Amino acid sequence: MPAEARVTSIWKMQRLFVAVLFIGFSGFFFWDGKVGYPRSNERWIAYEEHRVADRISEWSADAASRGWTSKVPEKFYKPEEIAMQFVCCVASGILGFIVLGYLAGQKNRVLKTEEGAVFEPSGKRIPFDAIVGLGKKNWEKKGLAIVRYEVDGRRFKFVLDDYKYEAEPTHKILAEIEEYLLVENAEPEEKQITKSE
Repeated sequence: MPAEARVTSIWKMQRLFVAVLFIGFSGFFFWDGKVGYPRSNERWIAYEEHRVADRISEWSADAASRGWTSKVPEKFYKPEEIAMQFVCCVASGILGFIVLGYLAGQKNRVLKTEEGAVFEPSGKRIPFDAIVGLGKKNWEKKGLAIVRYEVDGRRFKFVLDDYKYEAEPTHKILAEIEEYLLVENAEPEEKQITKSE
């Protein structure tokens, strides 16, 4: 019986969270490189001037007059440390947008079956008689199964994932494939369910 499994909301939300996290980190890195580290260095220099001039007792009042905390700065940030914040900013931002792009490309994908065929997530129609194997090594523990098929002498595969896709219809799709491989026209030497991958 035909089944259709769409990408789950929880899977999409998790990828969105990861993307937002990376982009958020990018903003923090940028702020540190542009504002945080230079301000800390300004406090460090001012504190060192007080220390060298033996005016430490005036530090708290001077810091307060500039709107600074009187806490002694921890360190002076070198130019390469500031530059690294911008490198991390760009890297984190790129990763965030890569995850967003991946999410955009995956969120509307669908696994489904119709009479005599299964559609892989990209939308490609695969006749059941093109399926040559089913890897179920990780099905029980992780809900992952690999469907292997052959078209024009070339081997391909796609993954059934009952976390990424709605579980109940994904299980139905797996059952249909298994039924075909085990019952309808399945040749043991060619079409088999395995636990090898």
